[in-house]
Amino acid sequence: MTDTLTGFTPYEYRTLQVAPEQEPLYKDTFANFGWIVEKETAGRPGTTTMALQVKRDRRLPNRQVINELQRQAEDALRSIRDLERSRSAAAITVAVALGIVGSAFLAGSVFALTAGLVILSVPLGALGLLGWLAGWWSHGRVLARKTAQTAPLIDEQYDIVFGASEQASRLLA
Repeated sequence: MTDTLTGFTPYEYRTLQVAPEQEPLYKDTFANFGWIVEKETAGRPGTTTMALQVKRDRRLPNRQVINELQRQAEDALRSIRDLERSRSAAAITVAVALGIVGSAFLAGSVFALTAGLVILSVPLGALGLLGWLAGWWSHGRVLARKTAQTAPLIDEQYDIVFGASEQASRLLA
């Protein structure tokens, strides 16, 4: 809404830090709340995010309702991100723990071998290698189980995002 006499439009600005794979979702979602993407840049060095710089007219109709719907959508987007991270975090934790146990057995095997206890060294080495194999195998199993557990929760959060976006889009039309 430009002031017809002065040509002035008051804008508000935000910078969103998003994962590259989530960029289209964020662009579509924020467009429904009146935001226009001005610039996309790589995130800060050492991070895996990118920055979306957005702006929108401050004189938005139904501004309070749209801001509340936007908060709901942002909360749901954060929940989606956290649920997706929890899947891989659980799988990595189990795999690393089993890998460490396997490494401990392998270290015990080396110590037994240097002490001249070959009979003890072989089973400890076998247990160590089995620990490593169990870590690799468990990563896939835990990831699949956590994915099955979180998929319905993620879908619920997507429904919240889409519902809030649809309502906001109608209010802005």
